Parts: sequence; C-alpha cells; structure tokens
Amino acid sequence: MPECTLVCVSPESAAKVARDADRPSDPDHAVHQDGSHVIITYSDARFALDVADWAFQQGHASDAEAASTIASLQ
Repeated sequence: MPECTLVCVSPESAAKVARDADRPSDPDHAVHQDGSHVIITYSDARFALDVADWAFQQGHASDAEAASTIASLQ
C-alpha cells in the first residue's frame, strides 16, 4: 500500500494531525506520527490529499510541506 510523509511544524502539530486523521477501523487508510512527521498510508490518494490539505488549513503544516506531500502521491 502506498504511503507518504507530511512534515508538520512541530511534534505537537503532528500528534494532532495523526490523532484527528487516523481511521483505526479502516485498514486501507492510516496515519501515525514519527516526531514532526506524519506517515499517511492509503489505498485512495484522495485520503492523503485531504489530510495534507486539512493540516495546512489548520496551521499544522506549511503550504510548501503540504504541497510536497500532495505532489508525491501515486
């Protein structure tokens, strides 16, 4: 399953993104934190796009980092 990384502005922001975006009951879409990074595993790239966009809109990731994550989607 594809995965991508979103770099957040702080470990606290990454924790918030991981907590709010994770879908424990969905084996095809998951999010976990590694320091200031959020690792997004997905079967549908729209999930990762939504996580990156939401993180930017909420101030948890910069525009450049969200764009980099979105550009990396397969």
